[in-house]
Amino acid sequence: MTFQKLRKNIFLFFCIIIPLTCILSIKQSRASNYNYNENGSGSAVERLFNQLKPGVVHIEVLGYARLKNGAIMPEEDIGTGFFINKNGDILTNFHVIGNAGKIYVSFLKYKNIRASIVGTDPMSDIAVIKIKPDGKIITPLTMGDSSSLRVGERVVAIGNPYNLYQTVTTGIISGLKRSLFFPSARFYGNIIQTDAAINPGNSGGPLVDYNGHVIGINTAKLANNAQNIGFAIPINLAKKNIPALIKYGRVIRPWLGIEAIKLTKSLSTLLGIKYVKKGLLVEKVFPNSPAYKAGIIAGNRLIAMKDINYIIGGDIITRFDNKSVNSFSRLEELISTFAPGQVITLKVHRGNSVKLVKVRLASMP
Repeated sequence: MTFQKLRKNIFLFFCIIIPLTCILSIKQSRASNYNYNENGSGSAVERLFNQLKPGVVHIEVLGYARLKNGAIMPEEDIGTGFFINKNGDILTNFHVIGNAGKIYVSFLKYKNIRASIVGTDPMSDIAVIKIKPDGKIITPLTMGDSSSLRVGERVVAIGNPYNLYQTVTTGIISGLKRSLFFPSARFYGNIIQTDAAINPGNSGGPLVDYNGHVIGINTAKLANNAQNIGFAIPINLAKKNIPALIKYGRVIRPWLGIEAIKLTKSLSTLLGIKYVKKGLLVEKVFPNSPAYKAGIIAGNRLIAMKDINYIIGGDIITRFDNKSVNSFSRLEELISTFAPGQVITLKVHRGNSVKLVKVRLASMP
C-alpha cells in the first residue's frame, strides 16, 4: 500500500468514527439529562413516585368551628401524611388535625380508614396519628438527614393539593435556615424553602430527596402573589420529637415562665429607664414557675404610650448563660436548647443594680 492510499484510509476512518462518537455522546447526554433509564423504568421522578406512593396517605378531617355568635358549624379539611413505621403510625402537621372530631385516611386500595390521634405538638406543628394495621399493606417511608442538605438540591413533594389525590411536584431546595412564624408554632432559622409547588392539601406530606429519603414535612406557602415559595419542617426536628409524641402524647419542653417585651434604646428613653438600653423587660411572671421560684420580678405599673400598654418596674434580662438576649424569640430559642431540670443563669438589671440569677428550668405545663 502506498503512502498516499494509507493516508486516505486514515482520513476516512476518522471522518466516520468521530461523528459516530459525537452522536452517541449526545444521545447519552440527553438520556442523562432526562434521567431516563433504558430498561424502561422511566424518569427518576416516576420511579420515586411509584416507590413512595404506597406510604403516603390522604387525610380527611371532620370537625366543628365555633362562630362569633356562639353557633357551631361543621368543618371539613384535607391534608397529607406518611407512614413512619409498620405499626400504623402516621406523621403529619398539627394544623391538619388540630380541630379534628373524626379523622379518616386513604391509601392504596384502602379508603376512609378511621384514625386516632397519638400525639400532637403545636409548637413544632407536627402530629402523629394512627390506624390499626389489621393485616393492611403498610409501607413506611425512610427518613433522611436534613442537616446535610444543600441549596440547589433536587426534591420531590407528594401530597393531595386541593383534594387532587396523590399529586407529585418537583423542584429544588431554594434556601435553608429560614424563619417562619405561625400563631402557635415558631421556627427560628431552621425551615427549608423550596420551589416545589405546595398548596392547601399538601400540608403534612413528605418532601423527598432523589434517594427516596424524607428530608422535610411540607407545611406552608407564602400567600398573596408569591410564586414558588414553599416551606417544609426539617425531618430532623420531627425525628427528635416523634418518640415523645408516641410515648407521652406531647413533647416535654423546658419552661422559664415569664412574659416579656423587647427593650430598645428608643423605648427605654420613652419609658424613662436609665440604666440599661437593650434587653427583655419582664412584664409578667407566672405563679410557681421557675422564674417565680428564682425571684424574678414582674412589672407593677401600667402605662399607655402611643396606644400601647406597657407594664414597667420589672426586671430587665440582658444575658442568658452569657449570651445576649435582645428579643423574646431569642430567649425562646436559647431555652429550647436545654432540658427540664437543667440550671441556667440570667443576667438581670433591677433598678441600678445587676444580679446573676440561677434558674432551674421545669417542664412546660
